[in-house]
Amino acid sequence: MPAPRPLSIAALLLGVTLFAGCTQFPELDRTITPELEAAPYPDIVPIDPLLAQATAGRIDPVQTEAELSGRAAQLQARAGRVSSNRTDTTTAARVARLRARAERLRQQRLTSEERERLEQTPAL
Repeated sequence: MPAPRPLSIAALLLGVTLFAGCTQFPELDRTITPELEAAPYPDIVPIDPLLAQATAGRIDPVQTEAELSGRAAQLQARAGRVSSNRTDTTTAARVARLRARAERLRQQRLTSEERERLEQTPAL
């Protein structure tokens, strides 16, 4: 395939430019309503109060780190107070109560044939 000639490239660019020049542009002159044209200009205010408001809302990294570190220390202390033995005992007792309740409910609703089948089937 032969290389394109400079004249071909120039003709292509000229064609694209002419095609782009024929596009419709929106009417920008009619975008402002008469009410906006008649409205007064906004007041000019000093910039110092505006800058003070802008910096007042920023996060202070030192203060934020101190607050988060304090909260983390409180949570670690709380976690240390929770005894794993007490939690395990409480959980085990609750599981045992739930199993006993489930067994009572099963016995109430099952027929004798179903009870025998369940007794033969190993528990999970």
